[in-house]
Amino acid sequence: MLLFVTNSKMESLLLNKPKLNELVRFYCINYKDEERREKMTNRWNILGLNMTFMDPVETTDTRLQIEGITFEKRTWAIMLQHLDSIRHFVEKTDGEYCVVCEDDIVVSKHLGNDLPEIIQTYESLKLDILLMGYLVPYRITDDNHYYPLKARNFKYSYHDYPDDLWGSQMYMMSRNHAKFLLQKYTIEYAIGSISLSKPFSPDWTITKYGNKSIIYPMVALEEGDTKCNMECEISYHQKCFRLNYVERVFL
Repeated sequence: MLLFVTNSKMESLLLNKPKLNELVRFYCINYKDEERREKMTNRWNILGLNMTFMDPVETTDTRLQIEGITFEKRTWAIMLQHLDSIRHFVEKTDGEYCVVCEDDIVVSKHLGNDLPEIIQTYESLKLDILLMGYLVPYRITDDNHYYPLKARNFKYSYHDYPDDLWGSQMYMMSRNHAKFLLQKYTIEYAIGSISLSKPFSPDWTITKYGNKSIIYPMVALEEGDTKCNMECEISYHQKCFRLNYVERVFL
């Protein structure tokens, strides 16, 4: 078991939100839902952290005009909005870390203060992807062999996770890994994935590749009001919310 403590560099960030906003760039995936957009904007304003909303990808986007094959345009469009967010981070900012989140989450009110320690652990573990919000309907303990423990401190534990853990509610990556993902997950990759029956979506790509970890307890939690119309899916999402929601923690 590893124990990490905040170093002096990270401690200085606690007192300097502008520098933290330069170091970490936040992006939100939103498709023309102004109510959700306003909620997310208000939450990040309370945290004192900046949030960028990229333009949604329409099914008429030129990248989705592919003749001769059948694919789910809406699923690909969501994936492309994730990639557009990552591309903006790489090409338009000088940040060291990119955090992408969905628009239907509540977020820990302690995120700003906890980010320096989270970043330090990310670096100490040499991670590529850190899942900060995901779907899990049970508690994760240090001795759960399905989620091998990588590190822990007084507040959070960090675990590897299996391929059947779903959810891309919030994740963090470094600039180097962001560049790698942009090179890997192209439209050509997406076309090739059809024959392998692997959806071109964050759950099957971004969150599953590289040295990965979850943070537990999670710092972002889906509100449970999924737009899915399947009763079993709705029930699952609501169960995940009920188990993990703590009123005093989340905004």
